Amino acid sequence: MKKKIKVAIVGSNFGLKCYLPVVKKINKLDLKIICSRNIDKIKKNLNDIKNLDCIDDWKEIFKKNIDILICAVPPKVQEKILIYNLKFKKKIIFEKPISSNLKKSIKLVENLKKNKINCEVNLTYLFHPLFKKVKNIIDKKALGNVNDFDIKWSFTSYDFNKKIRSWKTLESDGGGIKNIFLTHVFSYCQFFFGQIKLNNYDCEKVTFKRNVYKNKINCQLSTLKDIKGNIFISTKKKGFQDHNIKIFFENGYINLRNNSSDWTRNFILKIFYKKTNKFRYLKNPSFKKFKDGRSELIYFLFTKFLKKSNYNNLHYCLNAEKINNKII
Repeated sequence: MKKKIKVAIVGSNFGLKCYLPVVKKINKLDLKIICSRNIDKIKKNLNDIKNLDCIDDWKEIFKKNIDILICAVPPKVQEKILIYNLKFKKKIIFEKPISSNLKKSIKLVENLKKNKINCEVNLTYLFHPLFKKVKNIIDKKALGNVNDFDIKWSFTSYDFNKKIRSWKTLESDGGGIKNIFLTHVFSYCQFFFGQIKLNNYDCEKVTFKRNVYKNKINCQLSTLKDIKGNIFISTKKKGFQDHNIKIFFENGYINLRNNSSDWTRNFILKIFYKKTNKFRYLKNPSFKKFKDGRSELIYFLFTKFLKKSNYNNLHYCLNAEKINNKII
């Protein structure tokens, strides 16, 4: 019988909501440690896990026999863990942005590669079956060459709407809609089209409690193949999120859209073929194994990560942070 892979999770919010169900589902994984500053509050919800060590200091993890470390913490904490891990070289899965500061992110990526640390950043949509289908259509030129694209993503944000001053609303802490949401969009644009550059942008800003944050950002992009694109991302007070991706080709177009309360489920891919003047519709596949749809995509991430790390995803994230840094 093969030995199970020992896992530690740092973070009690996203870590328990989305990573924990995946770790419990994959038989070869064995959750050994949960680390959180609020560990006493969450212990009662972890009684079903045998031999679980609950701690409140992440440095203690590195004293134990752990194979994979999962970071689900704010960027300023994450960067400390990534730096600390450079001498321990634990396999590690972490969130975007890589850190709260571009210079630190660049240095961290250099050191992760230099030390050959097996790692992966959770860029959720790169593991989504319909996003992978879109990439396949582009790569195989099933509709000819890409002419241009248009992406609109509007969403409600609890922290912004409730005027909560937290890392999620502070760009200096690695938050704000450009770091949390535009990083996703810039990353999957690279996944689809290759290297991208920012040609122009404009923002709308809102102030509360002396904190200025961007609630609307409009970007004009281009690629090395001279494909033009527009991205408009915004917060709203109420209603479903609307994530709408349109890509126009020589011989048709595709529209990948989610108008839903769920961030990853309920996407529909509409493909229009100019030659036949017909549409094809593909619905979002779903495991139905997890309460949160993001866990489904983390499951895909994990199954791939257990085979090998993918530094391309790390570079998608770093390049997205470089573009974000130009938006002031």
